[in-house]
Amino acid sequence: MKKIAQKITAILTVAGLVSFAPTESQAADLALEGGGSYVLGDTYRYYGKGKKQSGRYRNLGSDYYQSARISMGRVTNYSGYRSGAMSFELWATNYYDATSGIVVMTTGLNRLKANRFYKGVSRAGFGLYLDDYYYPQLNLFEYVGSWAWRDVLVFNYDDWF
Repeated sequence: MKKIAQKITAILTVAGLVSFAPTESQAADLALEGGGSYVLGDTYRYYGKGKKQSGRYRNLGSDYYQSARISMGRVTNYSGYRSGAMSFELWATNYYDATSGIVVMTTGLNRLKANRFYKGVSRAGFGLYLDDYYYPQLNLFEYVGSWAWRDVLVFNYDDWF
């Protein structure tokens, strides 16, 4: 009987410690800071199976793609715990400060430790070729069991594609 009581006490102690530990799916307080930029190449090429991406979407589908580079001054984690995996994305939106649009390029960022930042984030890859004018913006998503939006940098009206 004594052994059963010891086992129950041990299980309850472990359960109590686990309940106070931060979970991996806890959302971090992430921010895009400083200046951001994007550069799209002049030439484009059709990829029938799409072009591999490393962010939230692994493939944006078959379409015309062009070389692309997106940059951000800093990505900061203001939380007291490590972030989830992040997706840094270039979007084309129909109007200024829109909340949805066409994902032009997506690239992954590693998890970020508590109260730390990545400085001078710059990623090269391939983005969808768009032949119309759109409002560009950089978005940051975090994976916490599912992808959740964290921050946006909206470019001025003069910075159209």
